[in-house]
Amino acid sequence: MLENTLYGLLSSMDNGELVLPAMQRPFVWKEDRLYRLMDSLLRGFPIGAVMLWKTATAQRFRSFPKNIDGNVEQIFTFETSSNNSNKYLVLDGQQRLTSLYCMFKGTYNNKLLYINILSGDSEDKDPGNEYYECQFLTEIEAQKINKEQSDVYFLSAKELVQINPIHAAQRAYQKSSELKLDGDPANKIANVYIRCASILGNSKSLQVITVDEDQQQPAPLEEILEIFVRVNSGGLVLQKSDLLMSLLDLTWNDIQPELQNVVGNIKRDNPYNISRDDVLKSLLLAEGAETRFDRLVSDRTKVENLSEKLPAHITGIENAWKILLVILKDKCKIYSERFFRGGHNSLLPFVIYIYKNPVLSDSEKKKVAFAIYVTLISGIFGSAESRMNSFTRKQIKNDISFPLEKLIELVKVKYGVTSLDSLMRHSLDLSLNLAHGGISINNNPDELQRDHIFPRSKRLAEKFPPEKVDHYANFHFLRGGDNLNKLDVEPDIWFKNNGYSDSDLAGRLLTWDDIKPGNFLNMIEKRGQKIRDKACGIFGYTEDEINIMFTP
Repeated sequence: MLENTLYGLLSSMDNGELVLPAMQRPFVWKEDRLYRLMDSLLRGFPIGAVMLWKTATAQRFRSFPKNIDGNVEQIFTFETSSNNSNKYLVLDGQQRLTSLYCMFKGTYNNKLLYINILSGDSEDKDPGNEYYECQFLTEIEAQKINKEQSDVYFLSAKELVQINPIHAAQRAYQKSSELKLDGDPANKIANVYIRCASILGNSKSLQVITVDEDQQQPAPLEEILEIFVRVNSGGLVLQKSDLLMSLLDLTWNDIQPELQNVVGNIKRDNPYNISRDDVLKSLLLAEGAETRFDRLVSDRTKVENLSEKLPAHITGIENAWKILLVILKDKCKIYSERFFRGGHNSLLPFVIYIYKNPVLSDSEKKKVAFAIYVTLISGIFGSAESRMNSFTRKQIKNDISFPLEKLIELVKVKYGVTSLDSLMRHSLDLSLNLAHGGISINNNPDELQRDHIFPRSKRLAEKFPPEKVDHYANFHFLRGGDNLNKLDVEPDIWFKNNGYSDSDLAGRLLTWDDIKPGNFLNMIEKRGQKIRDKACGIFGYTEDEINIMFTP
């Protein structure tokens, strides 16, 4: 029987009785969350609830990490419990329990948790602040601080919480005498010692809810997994993909560490945040399966069948992602997540095409790069997973050429695109990325803001059509600070007042003549053509060739 005190929970983690199910994601809390957790414990605050699943059936699980290293990517090692082993698996509360384990039993970034035994005073502090000062330190760092600062004295939390509550006051008195302190400082030390000594024995600070304790009629696994997805609220929000991963893991035992390794290999030296779910979806598409996780999890037999077939695609899918990311950087000049309109789902058809055709000619790479821009600018697959599924399964076959014509036909029918100009009107960010020939990470594309060159409100007041005022040629990227100062100042004055040179304007495909008062429509026409010329230089197709592709 699990003991509901913190001491009992930590002991159960130590002996392998309390474990993490395969569906749990990595630990994500940062140091400040752990400090607030310790402050709450010392102040006698309740720290929430954890939900545990007691089961005697065989399950995939991993042990709690005792030593957290935020600088190293977490690769999990899983085990399979035997029947009748009576494990407690965490459905909700992983972040709290892992934090407690590392605070009192282990380390965070190779440092122990220390408590300033001279802290705890509420004077001049808001109730929302921490009263008790905590830090993760090495022993040498703690000794140095204690020696150099008279109002601070750090002791290891691990040692303080192991003090017998009966002896806490006496131990505090001994420490005060050792430090030659009395009065208020001595009272603070006694307060910290007594509070620390009582933390682990407290059964009220953390509520423990146990699910399925009646092992005579255990709940179906699907219901347990659904409970897990619904109740989880800490760290990372869990989705149906976590439920699917857990079902797959029952047969494909190494799926999670394998996918973590693949994701790490794909992301290495790349600026894109490709996720486990992206790789999982591409594996499903490679097998010709549905990618909508909520539909998959309803068919247990199908999931078991997939878990036997998906591993065969791992190497090819990893290679396809790597090739695609090279095309994104070298051919598309896209260097930031900001420009993935529609998210990574929009990239999946290209991953599958490259998976089936891993050796691409230069002409085929050019076609793929242009197709990527058509997809991202139009947003044809954004929030339309069924459309992406259908296109990938029906059009991406074993042909050696990407079905660009089919993609363009889809964009024409859905959005009425008839030319390069009308295509580029669908995404300001991507049109401006093309205007700059690709904005690199060093230029902080994620922090750049868009704004009109000729002020919008003034042009609308002058009765210019909205489609002209909001044309991509009337936009440029600005640093946030510059944008705050722009307001409705006319461009000839604003650029001059902000010290822009001829070359700065040229970098934005502008001249001083373009931004003179009265030149708005002329600027739209001239700069719009320059942007399209820049785009065609990246695409490798002329504007006439592209317009013919989109001819109704």
